[in-house]
Amino acid sequence: MIAFSAAQLVNDVDMAAYEAQAQRVFQSAVSQVEQIRNVTLPHVALQVVTRQWAIDTWGRGYADPDLTNILREEKVYKGLFMMAENESLYQANVDWAGNWGAATWNGKIYVVKENFDPWHMPNAEATFVHELTHIWQPHLPYVTTFDAEKAQASLTEGDASYMGDFFINQTQTLSNPTAAAVVNQVPVFLLNNPEVNGVYPSLPATISYLNYFPYDYGKKYVAAMYDRGGWTTVNQAYQNPPNTTAQIIHPDKYFANETVQQITSPTLAENDWTKISTDRYGEYFIQVMFANWLSQQDAKNAATGWGGDKLTYYERGNQYLFTWNIGWDTPYDACEFFVAFNFMMNSTGAVRDNFCYWHANDRYLSIGWNQATNTVLIACSNNQTATQQSYFS
Repeated sequence: MIAFSAAQLVNDVDMAAYEAQAQRVFQSAVSQVEQIRNVTLPHVALQVVTRQWAIDTWGRGYADPDLTNILREEKVYKGLFMMAENESLYQANVDWAGNWGAATWNGKIYVVKENFDPWHMPNAEATFVHELTHIWQPHLPYVTTFDAEKAQASLTEGDASYMGDFFINQTQTLSNPTAAAVVNQVPVFLLNNPEVNGVYPSLPATISYLNYFPYDYGKKYVAAMYDRGGWTTVNQAYQNPPNTTAQIIHPDKYFANETVQQITSPTLAENDWTKISTDRYGEYFIQVMFANWLSQQDAKNAATGWGGDKLTYYERGNQYLFTWNIGWDTPYDACEFFVAFNFMMNSTGAVRDNFCYWHANDRYLSIGWNQATNTVLIACSNNQTATQQSYFS
């Protein structure tokens, strides 16, 4: 007996039959979204594409022009021991696109034939409900940090994911009124949800979890909005979108309108470095960094209490340096992070030069705790002197 996956079976189906079934399910989903959210959707086209097309268009199409920045970001991830030395952030970005079952792009909805089964009901229709939710969502203001981008994506993707679950729950109830509500449906617009099926094998685990954050935590965040005031409260969030992953992880912080601490970059002893970029990475990034080496609970504990951060990336010839200054709500939070980071470093196999300095893979890393300001500063460079001469402002 030969076992075939759903994707393999779909791949063997005649394209005309596949497209006809997809269109039937798609049109039904249009009615569902309009009814649930009381909106009128514009006409939107549905297109079937192949996985290779998705990789070439959405993967390489976006990664190739951004290669220089991706390689810089990879240095940060590897400097923080979030990726193995033989892993490629560029390849992860390319492969991620081949992981999609459906997507909304340039006002059109696409399904990837190898990844999406239009006969798999009600999940197939839930996928279209998800994507059609994106069609009517208001445009959010442009943001410039990793943390804020993940927060806003958590609203849009969380809303769309919650809508998919809402549709399935509704369908389940109508077909069997005594059935319990269905929760935490596998998002079939994405394959291999790490919460359900294991991390997509070609992606570093940390990158996979960062990519899935808007779908997983975002859905929980939108559920908290819905529980507070139904679709009205969810819709109002677009007028005041979340701006930190801390607000997504802890919705009470969003309701309290908790603001971000303004963090400054440290003063460098050498003034011949060229500042390339600054960013804010946020609570969830810290949690993922720690979870790569510590237990999930220890990682969450060490990331909680985040108040703000600023990562600054510099270059000088073929040398690079980044400093990451992180603010904490209380002295205890700062201490907990400092201790957890030392535990993490002990687990990485890096050589400890003294209490605050390590080296590994031709990189040098330091950590300092400013107890007067509840900030912790991490510096990493392929130049040992630069790491040791990074100071607090």
